[in-house]
Amino acid sequence: MQEPMKTGRPVICVGATTVDQVLEIDEMPRQAVKVTARHHFKRGGGPAATAAVACARLLQPAELWSRLGNDAEAAFLCERLRRHGVGIEGVKCSGEMNTITAVVIVDRQGERFIVGHDHTDLPASAAHLPLQDIARAGAVLADINWHEASLAALDAAAAAGVPSVLDAEVTDPVLLLELARRASLPVFSEEGFALASDGGQPDAKGCDALSRRLGGTFGVTLGARGSLWWVDDVLTLVPALPVNVLDTTGAGDVFHGALAAGLAEGRPVIDAARFASAAASLKCELGNGWDGMPERQAVVEAAARLDPLAVS
Repeated sequence: MQEPMKTGRPVICVGATTVDQVLEIDEMPRQAVKVTARHHFKRGGGPAATAAVACARLLQPAELWSRLGNDAEAAFLCERLRRHGVGIEGVKCSGEMNTITAVVIVDRQGERFIVGHDHTDLPASAAHLPLQDIARAGAVLADINWHEASLAALDAAAAAGVPSVLDAEVTDPVLLLELARRASLPVFSEEGFALASDGGQPDAKGCDALSRRLGGTFGVTLGARGSLWWVDDVLTLVPALPVNVLDTTGAGDVFHGALAAGLAEGRPVIDAARFASAAASLKCELGNGWDGMPERQAVVEAAARLDPLAVS
């Protein structure tokens, strides 16, 4: 397939930005013990912010709409977002509030365990966001962490005919379905799918049932097994790329960012999913947080090796 032409229309990413304190250990403990980390890094994180950085690395303009505190951590994040080419005019730093932080534990197999703190003290209102700007966007990506902003952005995208992706992780089930119905392409984690489908399985029967609740196309990410896509009443598996995993942290966020970038370029859903799967797989091999994003040409070449498979 011919490589789509990149556009100057940005992907607007709406949701969480965090400071990640990353600790690398040999293996995850199976009981309550004291463990010494081999390395410690302070990095940028958060679903929406990481997706925006991935878009920028893939040469797709990206803007972030997010909430930060008014502290040193916010300054740290803003500097790094600018350095990675992400527009941050939609990032609001608020009063005496604290920026969200998370502790990320990564073992030698690249598996990670994340503990984040409650962020309910950050202002919920999305009234300041320039929703009119969505009409000029190539795509919108929203996560579940700032649902007031995500609801508003998804509604604005639908009104403007702009494709939208929802990072449909586990949250309140009523809210999850409310957000998913607003997105043109909700993408569920396996746990999110189970929640939205009342315990259903992501097979043809379960996907057909959920599509009737949502009214359209959606995806389900399966980690190293790839992702499933319900498009025009057909279930398709897009595989992941076999890689030597260094760190899986942020791979899902890169997936969502690359998917939105693909849609902004005019790719059909399955082709955008191949592009996203390649980007996320390569991210697992590279590690290194926002500084380890795969380059566009490597992603394009890897995506060409991924053959979608119809699932009966």
